[in-house]
Amino acid sequence: MGHDTPLILPFFYWFPFDPFQRVYYEVILAAQTWHGLITIWFMLCGDLLFCIFLSHITTQFDLLAVRIRRLVYVPVDKQLVHTYPLGEYCQGYAQKNKGIIDTYNDKDWEDKHQRDLSDIIERHRALVRLSGDVEEMFSFALLVNFFNSSIIICFCGFCCVIVEKWNEMVYKSFMTTALSQTWLLCWYGQRLLESSQGLSDALYESGWYKASQKIKSSVLIMLHR
Repeated sequence: MGHDTPLILPFFYWFPFDPFQRVYYEVILAAQTWHGLITIWFMLCGDLLFCIFLSHITTQFDLLAVRIRRLVYVPVDKQLVHTYPLGEYCQGYAQKNKGIIDTYNDKDWEDKHQRDLSDIIERHRALVRLSGDVEEMFSFALLVNFFNSSIIICFCGFCCVIVEKWNEMVYKSFMTTALSQTWLLCWYGQRLLESSQGLSDALYESGWYKASQKIKSSVLIMLHR
């Protein structure tokens, strides 16, 4: 209200002239803002692309685990109550495919389970190959990212303790951003590992005990691998 507001710039650049002159200041402010946005977009695009790839592969592993749990039809009884997830699925499967359940013999069920297992194995191989492709594409970029983030976190932590006052937030916010970026990449990578390892749990939780001896052996081999 009647006072002159001091002009500031978001980044400290060295200029061979006074950057706070009229016209110069507006142009430099617009250029620095644009530079900051470009930097943010470049960082976000790479990280978001990596997270999207891992999220897609993780979802496919989770869907494959659901398919594995529903591999073998198990009739609802005292051992498998209808309130369990597998019991709910088998109860609905029995209602929709009553003709198949009544007409299939042990050989037909074994052939069906063998075909389903073959499809599951092919799907798993495709997902593992896709995970390897993502790792090959982003391995060097992630190495540079983590190396850069480690240096930034160390310097920001030093500045937070030595340089910056307790009520100033410039370095603290920068360090929080670097930590958040590293945590995000690690979280999606851990989710991929958990979803891949969850296939073993899905095999054990399926109705393998109702399948033929050949299917049981195949499931056992898959569990050990």
